[in-house]
Amino acid sequence: MAENERKVSYLLNLLGRKRTAKETEDDTPLDSDSDYEDMIATTPISHKANLIESIAKSHTSFDPSLSSVTDDYDSQTTIVQDETEDLILESFKEHPDLAFNYSGHKKYIEKSLNAKLPAGYFVLDPNHPWMMYWLYNALNVITIDDEIEARFAELVDAKISSCIIDNGLNGIAGGANQLGHVAATYAGILALVSTKNYEVLTILRPNLYRWYLSLKREDGSFSMHVDGESDTRSTYCVLVVCSLLNMLTPEITQGTLEWLNRCQTYEGGFAGTPDTEAHGGYTFCAVASYFLLFADKAEFHTSKSFNLASLIRWSVQRQYQVEGGVSGRTNKLVDACYSFWIGALFPLLESISNDIELFNRDGLRNYILRCAQADQGGFRDKPGKLVDFYHTNYTLCGLSICEHLVGLTDQQGEDPLAFNFKVRGAIEKVHTKPVNPVFGLPIEVINEARINLNVREGVERLRI
Repeated sequence: MAENERKVSYLLNLLGRKRTAKETEDDTPLDSDSDYEDMIATTPISHKANLIESIAKSHTSFDPSLSSVTDDYDSQTTIVQDETEDLILESFKEHPDLAFNYSGHKKYIEKSLNAKLPAGYFVLDPNHPWMMYWLYNALNVITIDDEIEARFAELVDAKISSCIIDNGLNGIAGGANQLGHVAATYAGILALVSTKNYEVLTILRPNLYRWYLSLKREDGSFSMHVDGESDTRSTYCVLVVCSLLNMLTPEITQGTLEWLNRCQTYEGGFAGTPDTEAHGGYTFCAVASYFLLFADKAEFHTSKSFNLASLIRWSVQRQYQVEGGVSGRTNKLVDACYSFWIGALFPLLESISNDIELFNRDGLRNYILRCAQADQGGFRDKPGKLVDFYHTNYTLCGLSICEHLVGLTDQQGEDPLAFNFKVRGAIEKVHTKPVNPVFGLPIEVINEARINLNVREGVERLRI
């Protein structure tokens, strides 16, 4: 032991840090990446265990539990994780019911679509198509018995149309006087699909195809914009639009599968680019891309595909025992937006793994409705955070994943697997429409778009 302490002291001296061999981080300020605010004091483990027991007794659908493995070493990571657990448990205690604030959410979304945004929203100026998709899709997901007012579709269509550059020859921009951007184009197309504006989509189709080919890289990925970065996000965005508009040609997909395979990390998840860290958002984009490239689930069990067992292990590790929610990376905090980014992975993986349930749907549903749901309407990352459009949309999509059992149909071999999802079951009381886990849109919207867009100008015409 003395020899080890001597070695540690020697190394610390080399680094110019005058600390003891057994140092603590109690005085270290938490950095901005800690992703928490207004946390309460750390709760002793014994008290936390008692609190968990009382919460579990009051709500039998979810049984939070402490990890069987504990570590006495304190770091910024473990301290903030412990404090977040305390915060979540307090929220469970304060919100014992799984009530869904439909009127509050509807009011929040419709007001956001209608009203002029406050000055603080200027940071979202490059995200106009995204805001349209987030808000309209969120409204669509929870609108089960009513009809969405036509004026909202008109507002969305007008906003997206104002961002289209040269009839799609240079994509769709995030806002006025901006570059065409693959992510903004993806969001814009999803918004137009949601409003069923097939006329504009048909006009954009050949021009977007040419634009995407100009952004194709030799390694099989796609740039976000001219001279822009490429990653699994940009590649997924291109594949989604090409699939929806029936222009997924060999020229588009050449080399893409091989490049995606290189993005799987040693942990099992996928990174944005080869040889970087696995991340929930990138993993979703990569896995969803396989469902756009494969037409038969048997292809997942061939050498063309990724390491499925490793991915399943990494994915299930993202759901935490105390909170019930999911995180996006190893040693990171839960965040409600991953209810979709990670949550959608589970029906995808379940559909190619003999439909074995891979996550605790009740646990995630409890986190969404008792912690992420704001009393005034809308959804947030976690208690103590503010609601926003992004978290509202993806948390509602995640709630849909929890409420509906979605799987693949038996009709495989022709269309991409992404178009072959069906509802196999649902919980007794649902608050959402079933969502297609590849596209992040209601299944009914995707099915209708497939019919309307698939019968139009064929793929061969695009090659002229």
